[in-house]
Amino acid sequence: MDSDTKRIVGQLLLGMGALGTVLAIASGQVAAEIQPSLSPTVLNATADNGAPNAKQEPSEPSELERYDTAKFSVDYPKGWQVTPQGEDGVTVVSISDGVNMPIHTDILILREDPQVAVPQRLDQIAAAGLAVQRYSLVTVDGQSGLRIWYEPEAGQQALVTLVGYGNQQTVVMTSQHAQDPVAQTLVTQIHSSFVNHSVVQAGMTE
Repeated sequence: MDSDTKRIVGQLLLGMGALGTVLAIASGQVAAEIQPSLSPTVLNATADNGAPNAKQEPSEPSELERYDTAKFSVDYPKGWQVTPQGEDGVTVVSISDGVNMPIHTDILILREDPQVAVPQRLDQIAAAGLAVQRYSLVTVDGQSGLRIWYEPEAGQQALVTLVGYGNQQTVVMTSQHAQDPVAQTLVTQIHSSFVNHSVVQAGMTE
């Protein structure tokens, strides 16, 4: 791995604020542990600019509904199927048109320190040999996170967003759909709309 790659990934992780900090701590050496888990697929992907992405403007209110529980809330297009996954998760699936594969999104709040949960997820992506296309810093629910776009199978697109809340929780949002710009916009909106009600952010500790 060349020095430019090490520098880019190091800046990416450090720019993630608390989540980047725990990733760096977890790795001990960013280049020695975290980076190999991302190489070559993630590191050869295109990195977006280093600044966290601003939250995307949502669709018109009439087009969205909100799934709201005591633990979290998230927006999704009207008419889509929503299935709770216990108290800490939900699955959202689009209406099938009989031609394209449904847009499938899983959201789960893990009661795990990002120091543990995020490297595990990155290792899973690397171990599967998935074709990672790009990655970016994002801001979700006022928290810094990491978003990775990858290709699970030919003709398909997947997106995972990882958001850490101090050392208390890690939110994992994963979507899979056919390669389609409209579908990509929709799943990005879903991920970006997530709000965690189960932690008091002002009281989070590291």
